[in-house]
Amino acid sequence: MNYGPVLAAAFVLWPVMAVLGGQGFAPLIGLTGLAALAFARPQMPPAAFACIGFAFVAWAALSELWSPGSRQIVSGSLLEGTFAVEARSLSSVLLALTSALTIAASLRTAPAPWASGIAATMLGVQAALVIASPYLSGMVLSAVYGEDSRGLIEGAQNIGRGANTLALGLPLLLPLLVLRWKVAGMVLAGLLLAGAVAAFALLGSASALCALAAMAAAMGLIVLAPRMGFRWLFGAIAGYIAAAPVLYAGLIRALDPVSQSLPASFRSRLWSWEAVIARSSEAPFAGHGMGATRSWKDTFASRPDWLAQLPDFWATYPIVPGHPHNMALQIWAETGMIGAVLAALSLVALAFHLPRPGDLPREIRLAIAGLAGAATVIFSFAYSLWNEGFWASLALAAAVIILWHRTLREAEA
Repeated sequence: MNYGPVLAAAFVLWPVMAVLGGQGFAPLIGLTGLAALAFARPQMPPAAFACIGFAFVAWAALSELWSPGSRQIVSGSLLEGTFAVEARSLSSVLLALTSALTIAASLRTAPAPWASGIAATMLGVQAALVIASPYLSGMVLSAVYGEDSRGLIEGAQNIGRGANTLALGLPLLLPLLVLRWKVAGMVLAGLLLAGAVAAFALLGSASALCALAAMAAAMGLIVLAPRMGFRWLFGAIAGYIAAAPVLYAGLIRALDPVSQSLPASFRSRLWSWEAVIARSSEAPFAGHGMGATRSWKDTFASRPDWLAQLPDFWATYPIVPGHPHNMALQIWAETGMIGAVLAALSLVALAFHLPRPGDLPREIRLAIAGLAGAATVIFSFAYSLWNEGFWASLALAAAVIILWHRTLREAEA
């Protein structure tokens, strides 16, 4: 049975979901997960990294029991169109299950060249939209939202989220262009990369720019280490999560002598991380519970020493603005050392589960490494740990890499 058409249909909607801010990826992975029930034949017992990953999700869901930020399970009405899953624990478990089903079905699918081509084309369409967005966004946002200031802000944020989504898509698309289309592909890949860098800079999307740098570094590692590259790469990411409070505390101390010369927004981010590290030490083993950071409402008025270095209007701004904008620190704050160890161990197990880079087609090993590098940066600076759109887009990207691998392997056989 061929799961390729399901992934092709999902990727037809990839540019649409990205333009709308990315949250549509969660229901999209839900649909691909439901469709996967006809295709998926999970291996028993599951791979070690999957077991440990589900243990992390289960522990995080359980932690909502003691979280001050816990919510009711569902709200609203289906008849009125206001139904929503409020409990982060339930939505996170459902997301993990549907993502696992999608990837399991991808592992069982037959080669599908046309479906692979559709997925690659849709990534190119989204790249073109993001590259054009700095030049057209003003006109489009005015046409859509008019004078609605809140709508204009949300629209601008969606454009920034689209840039982050493209940073996850380019590691898949660029190696395919360069290695499959030869000279023409190299030219097109160069144009896409240059356009993306320019767009990210104009949009002020520092996380997307840094994600491209991390993509290049991860790909370089795989080129230099075709035998052990994945183990080094995913082992390093695991170590980063396990040591995040120590690493960021050291970064904050190292930047303290030059903090006065840093932009106020960057200083506020450092102080947010400092506050999260301090609160993590209050519940080091079990954490404060899923969603706890959104209940931390202390403003800069509570820290006169920090506020003295900022403009006065920062007084009412929360030190932790909903979440730390750093998933590694949020893991420690909300799920404690237990959650951090489980998350790190799942990545170590994945590193030993993956084939050696040299045993995979070049396009595939570079795509895996580049996606891991880019995702780590987005993981570190952009979203909440429980942002369903980010994780759903990452799962879809992983599924299409698997589809491409099966298709390329068939073509080269």
